[in-house]
Amino acid sequence: MLVFHQLSESAATAMQVPSLDPDLFPLLMFICLILVCILCLSCLILVIVVIRLCVHTQQNPPVKVEEKKKDVKAVKEVKEEIKKTIKKLSEPVQELFHSAQDHLKHPKQPQQQHFTQQSIDSFCHPSSTMSVSHTQHLVAVATPEANTILFQVDQDFNLCFYESSTPDETENEKYDFKSLKVDGGVIKVNSKLPVIAAVAFSLQFYCNGEAQVRVYYVSRDGNYLRELQRAGGVKGKWKHGEKFNNKNYRIAEGSGLTANVFQISNQNFAVKVYYQESNEDIYADVVYNIVGSNEWSTRPNVTQA
Repeated sequence: MLVFHQLSESAATAMQVPSLDPDLFPLLMFICLILVCILCLSCLILVIVVIRLCVHTQQNPPVKVEEKKKDVKAVKEVKEEIKKTIKKLSEPVQELFHSAQDHLKHPKQPQQQHFTQQSIDSFCHPSSTMSVSHTQHLVAVATPEANTILFQVDQDFNLCFYESSTPDETENEKYDFKSLKVDGGVIKVNSKLPVIAAVAFSLQFYCNGEAQVRVYYVSRDGNYLRELQRAGGVKGKWKHGEKFNNKNYRIAEGSGLTANVFQISNQNFAVKVYYQESNEDIYADVVYNIVGSNEWSTRPNVTQA
């Protein structure tokens, strides 16, 4: 009996299955996902080949032996192309499988485990490994003082600007770089929609001909268009455009944003801001203000009268 009991314990010990390392589950799921994708792609290619052969047979019935031979040859060539494609797709999976085997053989290597997890994260979230250039959110205006103001959204989604001291770039004068602030507070734009627009103008009948700059952006919360104003050139202070901001014009996610100043008559100039209010309407909308008045008007869908 004692011998039988010892044999039973030995058998039970031998039958115990080692538990799988929990860190391997994402890797195994990733490999399974790749295999399923390859299988689906292969099936899709096979279905396309079969459909093409059926259509070709219906349109050109094989009445001659030579045509049949050509069809057979074409089918063989297609099969070879399918095999090559499947082989190319299966090579990265085989590499992942070999990496998984190495991980199973050496589970205590943290560097390899970190690399595998990083590879999975970069596949599932490709944007996390890509560096985003914030200089793509730029807009420039020329002021009546013959200087250039270049507005930019920085890496923290704050609004900043460069201002030149001369219109001639050959003089190699550096631009002044500042964060755009109103009453000491930095202006933060919408991180999901960091589009900006700006205009600059000077009119003799408005504010004694002082240089005017308007900047338009999207509020951090609520997707509302906002306006900033500066009058009086370089020494002027920035302030919120209250009349415009009180309108709370909404902008659609993914919309662009641009603006211009246009002379509509001898004495009347209009500031126009173009954007898309809703994703349901694919056409641009415009809001405009006659310089010197406090009213902003809306014209949805500029393609309609």
